[in-house]
Amino acid sequence: MIDNSKIWYKDNLELFLAKEGKTTYFEIEAPTQEKIKTRIKNASKFLDFLPKNVLYNGIESNQHDYKSPVEFFDKKILKFSDKAPELVNVAIQESLEHGASKVAGVLYFGHSETNLLTSYGNEGSYLGSSYRFTIRSFVGPESSGQGLACGRDLTGVENSLINAGTSAGEIAKMAVGGTQGTPGRYDLIMSPTVAANVLGQLFDGLNPLKILIYMSPLKYEHIGKQIASKEFSVSDDALLNEGLGSRPFDVEGTPKGKTPIFSKGILERLLQNTSTSIMDKVENTGNSIFFDFGVGTKFLAPGPSNIVVEGGDYALEEIIAESKKPTIYITSNWYTRFTNIRGGVFSTIPRDGMFLIENGEIQKPIRKLRLSDNILRICSNIDAIGKDVNQIYWWEVPTPTFIPTIKVKDCVLTAATQ
Repeated sequence: MIDNSKIWYKDNLELFLAKEGKTTYFEIEAPTQEKIKTRIKNASKFLDFLPKNVLYNGIESNQHDYKSPVEFFDKKILKFSDKAPELVNVAIQESLEHGASKVAGVLYFGHSETNLLTSYGNEGSYLGSSYRFTIRSFVGPESSGQGLACGRDLTGVENSLINAGTSAGEIAKMAVGGTQGTPGRYDLIMSPTVAANVLGQLFDGLNPLKILIYMSPLKYEHIGKQIASKEFSVSDDALLNEGLGSRPFDVEGTPKGKTPIFSKGILERLLQNTSTSIMDKVENTGNSIFFDFGVGTKFLAPGPSNIVVEGGDYALEEIIAESKKPTIYITSNWYTRFTNIRGGVFSTIPRDGMFLIENGEIQKPIRKLRLSDNILRICSNIDAIGKDVNQIYWWEVPTPTFIPTIKVKDCVLTAATQ
């Protein structure tokens, strides 16, 4: 049963101003000409009192025409509200039929128009459609499973929601009777949902400014070095039809494309915008975003669009079958936090179904363990990569990430409670 339905309309103008090396950023909700003139006038005066931004080296000055080879908008989204309740109810029913006794979740969907105008004459616009679905299924107070679905094209949305509901129900049923897991070192199988969150901590650190202020586990000396398994190849691709982070240009007006990041475990490059590319004396990858460093205003900084991890050759069943030594399979996780971000030391809490594998078979559900490890060590210990590449995007994975199941050797799991 659907409990609540809401509609949001948002009209938002983001403005970035630079003057004599000084910069500021602000937003105007429901902008009008009068609001814009007043805010720009006040912001220009405010700039006079600011120090120079030593990390700012300008914005994209070359002029471009934006002709994207892909389409980000599916017009079926305009009438999707008529069909959405029915599809949600079908997903709920599928989850119940596959073992759940209770179900909760949320479906977001909508469309947008993005427009760009810069003082260098770059002007462009594009339409976008999107949906994202999160469903959690429960069997009793401690046995649960989660399913996700997201994309831009609504052609296969019904099957996507059904599959998410089915998966959540099956995991919740499998998790019944889970007992306290034993802390120790295990091989670890991360579902795409978990892999996107854990490895996302590394992808967020591809920002050169984060490296400079010690907010990234990456360092400049890692560039050109093999810091991950040879199975690990990753790119940032802003021109994927289904990618929720896809766009033809960044906020400066630099055209977007595909940027290789890791090639067989070697860190090829960082993500760049105009300012950082001048600072690092490298090519601008067109990854400029308005980034919040938590200091009261946003800055121009590099950020990912869609992260794409190249799939491998294994089905999940094959990865499980080849796991002869004690292995833990985590299907979902929350609250990933660094205890030493510069050193890459983090912990995260598995949620929903978690299972112990021995001799190539799932033996039993377990609970109350925490993954406590080092993100760089995890990358270097990747042992197998699945072929089940899924787009993951939800509140624990804020960057759209196309990623498969990933197995990692010798991970540390600690007791979440005593």
